[in-house]
Amino acid sequence: MASPVFRCMLKQTKGFGRKKSISINGAPHDAVRVFIRFLYSSCYEKEDMKEFVLPLLVLSHAFVVPQLKRICEQQLEHVFVTLENVVDVFQLSLLCDAPRLTLISHRMILKNFKAVSSTEGWKTMKESHPALEKELLESMIDEENMRKEKIRKMNERKIYLQLCEAMEALVHICRDGCRTIGPHDKDFEENQAPCKYRACKGLELLVRHFAGCKLRVPGGCIHCKRMWQLLELHSRLCDDSSLCRVPLCRNFKEKIRKQSKKDEIKWKILVKKILRTKRINGGGATFFVSPNSISS
Repeated sequence: MASPVFRCMLKQTKGFGRKKSISINGAPHDAVRVFIRFLYSSCYEKEDMKEFVLPLLVLSHAFVVPQLKRICEQQLEHVFVTLENVVDVFQLSLLCDAPRLTLISHRMILKNFKAVSSTEGWKTMKESHPALEKELLESMIDEENMRKEKIRKMNERKIYLQLCEAMEALVHICRDGCRTIGPHDKDFEENQAPCKYRACKGLELLVRHFAGCKLRVPGGCIHCKRMWQLLELHSRLCDDSSLCRVPLCRNFKEKIRKQSKKDEIKWKILVKKILRTKRINGGGATFFVSPNSISS
């Protein structure tokens, strides 16, 4: 006998001098028939499993038949869980101590919440187990908040990556020159190789505007203000302003020493996040330019 519970019940019926019946309540008659057959033969028909997988899960748990319980869980995980029955599966998996099935059905509910919440299973659960409905609704809210936070972090990282690229492009323009813009002592070739820095084109336009703008003061022109911010950010990332070819790098280093503590904290957080993004994407830790690579 595959079930220790049944074995014990059968022993208790012996010795009374007459036959006694064992009742199994709470499951369809045909499901009990399939269950009894499995106890004696370890076999089942596929059509029977499809029709009675949920009551068989309950019976296998109640009468401690681990082999049948594993089969029911696997069949539900891979074949028989649908939007219509997923709420029932979730509730039974909690009652039958099937944590993997609980996790799978829970994820399915959250992923298809709008469709699942309109099923009969959800309406029944709402009436009979309001606390469980509340728990699922809270899970849905948490899931949505996590999704929004993930999007926010991805967008934030994208901005830091763009700033990384802008800093590298700025050093490239001021040190090597790019297309038609660069150091005053740089000779430009007619047939130049394509630039590998994606931010160069936009930065080149910004530098040209900055050089000719009549309102080139901090806070005057929005484009110039952006250029001032990029120059200050570079100075905070640059290791050695005495060797750096980027304009005003040393001036900003001096300005930083006189900055308020509040502004300094904001800049430090920004620099830390940019350097972290640079390391994650395979770059070095800083934007330092070695002496050997500087044009004389």
